[in-house]
Amino acid sequence: MGAAVLTVGLAGAALVLTNELFHTPFFAVVCGAAILWGLIGLLDRRVQLALSDEGIRYRRWGPTVVPWHEFSGFRWVTWRHSRQLQLVARRPSELPEGFSRLGRLNHLCCRLLRMPAFSIAVPPLAIAEFELEAWVSRHLPEDRAGPAT
Repeated sequence: MGAAVLTVGLAGAALVLTNELFHTPFFAVVCGAAILWGLIGLLDRRVQLALSDEGIRYRRWGPTVVPWHEFSGFRWVTWRHSRQLQLVARRPSELPEGFSRLGRLNHLCCRLLRMPAFSIAVPPLAIAEFELEAWVSRHLPEDRAGPAT
């Protein structure tokens, strides 16, 4: 996600520099914020995903451990050619209330981009898909009903 945000910020900065229509302070600030947010996302080396018997802590959702009982299952989904593990929330409209402010904003952005809700992008993590699935399947059944919107 950091690379995507950085790309959008750089593309916007190019528009600011080359197109008279985009020479506004507001647009320049938004592009600068996107570049900064993207760089932070790319350079951040803190643990992104922590799994325990108590629950899951995914950095995009905030620092709180979300208990396993908040989810009814998991499924594999693909979004824009990226494999993701989607957790099926029991109360999808209420679960983000426990996220940090930044986690709620991230959840809103993901919904606006039509990403699968409560999904974990596997490629940037230092864990193989089969390892992640093995850990999650200790606590949740696989949901074969198909992706929910």
